[in-house]
Formats: sequence, structure tokens, C-alpha cells
Amino acid sequence: MHLTSYVKNPVDHYTDNGREYFTVQTIGPLKSAFLGRGIVYSWVDQVGENATMNSQFEMREMTPVRQVVEESSRITVELDAKSRFPGSGIISSTGEGYAIGLAFKLEPAKGPNIVLMLISPRSSPLNVSVEKSVLAIPNEESRVIVTTDGGELRCLGEISGQSRRARIVLNRNPRLPVYRAGFNETLFELKGRGKISAVWKPVARSFEELLLAFYPSSMGSFDSGSMGLHKIADYFGVNNFADSRKLGDFVIGDGVGVNYTLRLRLGRGLGRRALDETRLTIN
Repeated sequence: MHLTSYVKNPVDHYTDNGREYFTVQTIGPLKSAFLGRGIVYSWVDQVGENATMNSQFEMREMTPVRQVVEESSRITVELDAKSRFPGSGIISSTGEGYAIGLAFKLEPAKGPNIVLMLISPRSSPLNVSVEKSVLAIPNEESRVIVTTDGGELRCLGEISGQSRRARIVLNRNPRLPVYRAGFNETLFELKGRGKISAVWKPVARSFEELLLAFYPSSMGSFDSGSMGLHKIADYFGVNNFADSRKLGDFVIGDGVGVNYTLRLRLGRGLGRRALDETRLTIN
């Protein structure tokens, strides 16, 4: 496990008799401790010369942590193996994006809250299922068959109508207010009439588990000493935001905490569009 800490308190991780623990020293007594799904995300605040990149942290599905041991000024929390889940996220070509992982939120009686966030690789195959098996747009002579097998998504069809451009688009949406439309990935693009054939497989990278310790209250605009999505990007080697448009989107992983939608989009010129879509489930 790789530990990166942005807090003054010494942080440690260890296992004992097959059980897993995290400790934070010099924190003092706790008011409360929660376990949940943590999201670190970033967005561009403005455009042009005044554009600034910001980061924020959010906790979802929080439950109180019961396995807490307080010893003088040291806090120890136990992680139930059943609570673990693999991380997911995307770092877009603009530097925006999100990372999702299991997180402890520690609220001391004095001082700022501390988050311990675990981004883990997937250790089991991903499964994909689809809500409906046909994407079609009435009166456009378009029909795409969607199937899933062996963890892959396949799209086969034909556009025989008068559309100028057809696209198969995968949308990842973590349901955050700063980018309500989510992040799109074009799986296939066709100009005019023709056949559609696209294959997509969810991303499951292999990497050393990452443990982040940080104060959520100190996140904000990017700088060298603050925690944010740019620090997670550095860990995965996506560290050149100044030239990020050349790098393209980087997917940390697919899975928990994200809504997936597959869309057939037809462009008919003069800004006119038509689409059909279906939900995907990835687990």
C-alpha cells in the first residue's frame, strides 16, 4: 500500500491476524467517525485567462464507525473486509474529473476533520449488463443491437437514413453538481450511411493500492501543497495538466458510484439531433 499524507498527524496502516487497521496519532478524542464512499473531484471555475481549477471532497452513504479504539492521543479504526470496494474515476483532458474510493471521515473534538481515503485496484472481473438490447430512432432507419458477454459491450447495427453523423457514446456520470452532464466517450462515429460496429470493455487497471490522508477543509484551488484530484493524477502518471489536451481522458477505473448510459446520437444538420439511450450496470 502506498501512503500519501497531507496532514500533520502521523498516519499508519497495518494488519494483524488478518484484520486491517488505520491509525492517526496526536488527534485527540473524537466526536464521531464515519465510513462511506468518498469522492475527490475537480472542475474549472471560469474560462479564458481567469480560469481556475478547484478540487472538493464529498462523502456519500456514510455509516458510523463502530470499531474505533482511542488510546491517549492515538485513534485506531478497523476496516471490515466486507466494506472494501475497488476505486473508480476519470481524469479528463481538461484536468477535470473525479476519483471514488472507500473513505473514513474522522471528526475530532478539536481541530479539522481528517479523511483517510483508499483507492484500490479491482481484483475480480467486471460484469456488464444492459437495460435494453436495441437502440433505434423512429423514422431515421437506424437500429443498433446491444449485447454483453464476457465483460464486454458490443454494438452492431446500421444507419440507412439521411443523418449526417451517427455516434455511439458512453456517458459516465458520478452525479456531481459541477458537471451534471457527466463525461462522454465516443465508441464509434459514422458520417452518412453505413454499418456500426463498436466494442467496449470497462477499465480495470492494476496498480498499488493508494491511501490518502488529508484535511477536506483545506481543499480548493490547486497548489503544490494542497490535496486535490491533481495529486491523484500524479500518482497515476497523469501529471502534465498544462498539456493535458494532448493526453486525452484517463480512466482510473470503472465501477461503483457512477451512472453509465449508452447513447445512439444522430446529427441531422442545422443543429438538429435525435437520440436513443439505455442504462448500463457495471459490477
